[in-house]
Amino acid sequence: LRHVDKLPPFNPQPVEMQVLCLGLSRTSTMSLWVALKKLGYNTYHFMECGQPENIKDGHLLCWKEALEAKVLGKGKPYGREEFDKVLGRYSAVTDAPNACFADELLENYPNAKVILSVRDPDKWVASMETSYYRILGWASFTALAFFDKVILGTERAVFLLILRQWTNGDIYNRQKLREGFIKHNQHIRDIVPKENLFEFQVEEIGGWVPLCKFLGKNIPDEPYPRINEGDNAAKIHVAMFW
Repeated sequence: LRHVDKLPPFNPQPVEMQVLCLGLSRTSTMSLWVALKKLGYNTYHFMECGQPENIKDGHLLCWKEALEAKVLGKGKPYGREEFDKVLGRYSAVTDAPNACFADELLENYPNAKVILSVRDPDKWVASMETSYYRILGWASFTALAFFDKVILGTERAVFLLILRQWTNGDIYNRQKLREGFIKHNQHIRDIVPKENLFEFQVEEIGGWVPLCKFLGKNIPDEPYPRINEGDNAAKIHVAMFW
């Protein structure tokens, strides 16, 4: 029995999924998370795994088994029923693990608008060094993950599965990571109709105006959030559950 099968169906019915941000981690996904919330969307970012209700429902365990099915072919793949159980409260998603399921989310939420945040591949790989790879390289995190298998151990497994997908199984090969980033972005361009896709370079986003125009929202009377996790990315993720 999968963990997701233990969760009850979302009641009375899931919130309509309106926005799918399918850019990979480290492409302004946290800024998008904050911006979309300010525009009225209840938005799912990796950080949402640390919300009390999502810890209670075991979201990390859900993502682990969903990734194992997709990346390793282990178990039944997630479909609309499973995604609704995890995302039922949310009207928008950004960041991994959601970005790992671009095809599935597009198939199951066909009416959602799609946003693709991209950046220079070499800068992206460098940013991954200060986040995913730094977390996995911490001896203390590895030790804590061993003793806390339910949360930190599962989080570590999710990071490894995400990297396995993006590198085609060669987790620590930075060249494979770079190629996976480029391949993912092109795949989104290929499968999403142009009229339903808003793509922007992280370094060149024009604030609220292009985003609000695409989403049909009024422009907030405050600066566009520009959150740069930088070297704190690893600490932020580990601190989510402490």
